[in-house]
Amino acid sequence: MKKELTEKKKRQYSDREQISLQKIARECGVSLMTVSRALRRLSSVKEGTRKKIFETAERLGYLRSGRAGRKAAKREELHSRPVQIIAGETAGGMPRFHAELVLDLVRMLAACKYECLVHVSDGSYREFTRVLANSSRADVEASIIVGSFREKELRSLLAALPGAILIEDTDKSFYESTYSSFSFDNERAAALVVNHFIKKNRKKILLVSGPSEHFFTKEVEEGYKKALKENSVSINEKYILYTDFSPGCAEKVVGELWDKGERFDAVFTNDEMAGGVYRALLSRSLKIPEDVAVCGCDDLPLGEQFYPRLSTVVLDHTLLARQVVEKITGGDLAVNPVSVRLLPFLRIRESS
Repeated sequence: MKKELTEKKKRQYSDREQISLQKIARECGVSLMTVSRALRRLSSVKEGTRKKIFETAERLGYLRSGRAGRKAAKREELHSRPVQIIAGETAGGMPRFHAELVLDLVRMLAACKYECLVHVSDGSYREFTRVLANSSRADVEASIIVGSFREKELRSLLAALPGAILIEDTDKSFYESTYSSFSFDNERAAALVVNHFIKKNRKKILLVSGPSEHFFTKEVEEGYKKALKENSVSINEKYILYTDFSPGCAEKVVGELWDKGERFDAVFTNDEMAGGVYRALLSRSLKIPEDVAVCGCDDLPLGEQFYPRLSTVVLDHTLLARQVVEKITGGDLAVNPVSVRLLPFLRIRESS
């Protein structure tokens, strides 16, 4: 009896599937086989036809079961090419900028018919060893390293992954490994902001950055100090604050400095931490930008939601991702490594 009921359910499911596929085929003016191939994303279907079929299937509310349909023949399979992304988190998780960058990479690689494998290390030794082992065994066309890793970890990854692409970490040169690097000129980013503030007659400029040993922190601090010297403004070490890149930590250090009697008239930080800077200032009845001007870095969408809207240095993560994908599609990663530094620009809004 149980077996009969199971067979009946299978027949009912099969009937519903055939009716749905036939209806999509009729509305699109194509064969049932073409619909089946399109919904399985096989390369034998033209892109225009595939788009029409998917639009019709969505309108009809059709959802294909993973068990439905025959297994594609080898010659019909979509030969997706695997690319792995190895992402490193900080103690506070992955910064929003890196999360947006990874999402851009996944989207663009998928559009080029690459399958993305993502490995995430939370900063612990145990997780990193797992990620290192899995990524080094993976049979992939390219490996992308992005996020926060210690120097020893980076050396291990680059040694295990010849021809890898390293994103946004230029503090060290690993001469023993062959790899490509893509990053932004973070020194220039800091100089753009300092020069902008000084033109507005603001010379007590607070720098709120990440951990002191982080490559971004070091580059931004170097650009900040160089720009102050070039403008004959003395450097006050008390105005350089280190955080864990979180808004809460930024709020804490900025508020504590003000409460100690230190007075500043401008703050440079990143967009994510700017929310904490705003809270620290506004909770002390300080007006932005009348009392203290604020400028971020990264050009994240959230800056548009601040009041007043946040000025920011544009680090175009979409452009960076596009150049990385173009390098991958061009091939020869281990033979022709490149080092790319993209230039930032300043987007001025009401906060400065």
